[in-house]
Amino acid sequence: MRLDRRHLLISALSLPLALPARAQGASLLDRVRKAGVLRVGTTGDYFPYSFRDVKTGGFLGYEIQVADRLAVDLGVKLLLVQATWPTLVAGLLARKYDIAATGVTVTPERAKAVAFSKAYLRPTFVPLILKKDAERFENWDDLDQPGVTIAVQQGTAPETMARKVFTKARILSVADPVIDFTEVLAGRAQAAFTDNLYFLTKIGREYPQLSMLTHGARPGTGTENAIMTSQGDPVWLEWLNGWVDARTRDGFFDGLFKIWFEGTGPTP
Repeated sequence: MRLDRRHLLISALSLPLALPARAQGASLLDRVRKAGVLRVGTTGDYFPYSFRDVKTGGFLGYEIQVADRLAVDLGVKLLLVQATWPTLVAGLLARKYDIAATGVTVTPERAKAVAFSKAYLRPTFVPLILKKDAERFENWDDLDQPGVTIAVQQGTAPETMARKVFTKARILSVADPVIDFTEVLAGRAQAAFTDNLYFLTKIGREYPQLSMLTHGARPGTGTENAIMTSQGDPVWLEWLNGWVDARTRDGFFDGLFKIWFEGTGPTP
């Protein structure tokens, strides 16, 4: 999907800050409709959820189409705002965007500060290892040992989960432009920790020397993706949840799954 004139890309730093809903006496639902614009924070670095078109520099991906449909159903324009994983929550709290849609995982840590819509996608977090190391690392317990390094992307849900499920291994947090799995390819880590859909649609196809380690998976590594927004606005959250329900019933999310995750398995 190419972005048309309804899609405006500007720096998050140049956005005017919106006043909290309670200060204005109105829900974000009313304010977005009145302004005629839905501001969506997205990272553009997470194929196929949110990534850059190399030809135009614009945003593409599963979550971009989710945001586009949401704006259409609200009857407003879509304004895509550059965000980063380490500051994703902070940017929302600073009112730099109204929602975040970039493959955001619902986590207890994030839920302390923000609200989430109902989930519409359910990836699973998995370790990635070199295929040549398959005999050394037959299961997750083999990874969770002193002397083993597991690379994770800074500020992401996989980083948070990795620190919980791998208590003996060293967790190496990397930041852009470094990518977690490239640390494995370079020999600086024995594994990376990311979601299975990302691997199946991108990493595994481009780097056949890598594989997912699924045997011995720890409980609780299944995840939920949802729209992230501010707390304290029940009218807006109720509308978002109703929208997710409606788009689930009419097959919108099933259709998107077929477009972006074809061949990865049944719709979660």
